[in-house]
Amino acid sequence: MTITEIARLANVSKSSVSLVLNNKPGVSDKTRAKVLGIIKKYRYRPNQIAQSLAGGETKSIGLIIKEIDNPYFGRLMRGVYDACSKLGYTVLLGSSEQSTDKEAEIIRTMLSKRVDGLIISPIQNEDADYSYLVDLTKDAFPLVILGSIPNFPTNSVDIDNFAAAFDATSHLIRLGHKSITHFAGPSGHGLKRLEGFRAAMQEAGLPLQKHSIVPVQPYTPNGYQAGKELFAQSPGSPTAVFCYNDLVAIGLMNALLDLGIDVPGRVSIMGFDDIDIAEHLRVPLSTVRMPSYEIGTSAADLLISRLAEGSTPRIERITLAYTLIERRSVARMTSPVLSGAVV
Repeated sequence: MTITEIARLANVSKSSVSLVLNNKPGVSDKTRAKVLGIIKKYRYRPNQIAQSLAGGETKSIGLIIKEIDNPYFGRLMRGVYDACSKLGYTVLLGSSEQSTDKEAEIIRTMLSKRVDGLIISPIQNEDADYSYLVDLTKDAFPLVILGSIPNFPTNSVDIDNFAAAFDATSHLIRLGHKSITHFAGPSGHGLKRLEGFRAAMQEAGLPLQKHSIVPVQPYTPNGYQAGKELFAQSPGSPTAVFCYNDLVAIGLMNALLDLGIDVPGRVSIMGFDDIDIAEHLRVPLSTVRMPSYEIGTSAADLLISRLAEGSTPRIERITLAYTLIERRSVARMTSPVLSGAVV
């Protein structure tokens, strides 16, 4: 839909529609209500992308993350800021806080501020609205995704989440654990990590039980609650848990300690991310290290290189290396109950 079409449907001039869109005086309340009704009915969105591109270079980029208080994003933001600072770019930050509406609103705001490009950690769940990302790619707006969206043609930076989860689960299996639960996170990264867990269990010939996969939200209280519920029914509970992220793993560890269950003597815990606090816990956490700072610097370097190329349509997907970090929250199984040697 265009301004011309809105004007025709409302039986008013294009200038009147423009005044309404820019929230300026000069039209009657009746005309304003009629135009706004048509805009709402047909879900009209001004082409802010074109407006931003037409505005010239601002030497600024937008960074949109999912959780401002997640330590993982803290290191990632530092990477983006450091790389941009070296190249003379400023960074505008927005956090969707897992809200698809807020994510779309932040994208609109960033474009209205005429940022030169965007780095986005997009929400990936059943409610995700990728229409704004589609609009960005259609208009060749400089964009880098943190993570990956299947069949979505854009620049991205990530690790191989499937392989990382496969290796973490296989490590537990090599230590003799046969009853392993995965505290699974949301779709996107969560789906790839779940697939890696499943594949490792299948390769080892270990069947998935009723308690093998427990969906959780990616926060410490969710890990705590899920741990309390799972291990309150002690018979048949797992000897190891591989968690979607470190925050969930920390919540689980606190739940087990409150229940009087020894970590890692009775239950081994494997996290994911390697946030700063992971090595300073009462029982230091074994985990998969996400190169979060390097993801940030790589995303910024990639975006700014695309800006330097102008409109050259080239897509690059960068996959960085992960590292399995062994600390004291994981132990070798020597019996169904007693602890073994600490890894």
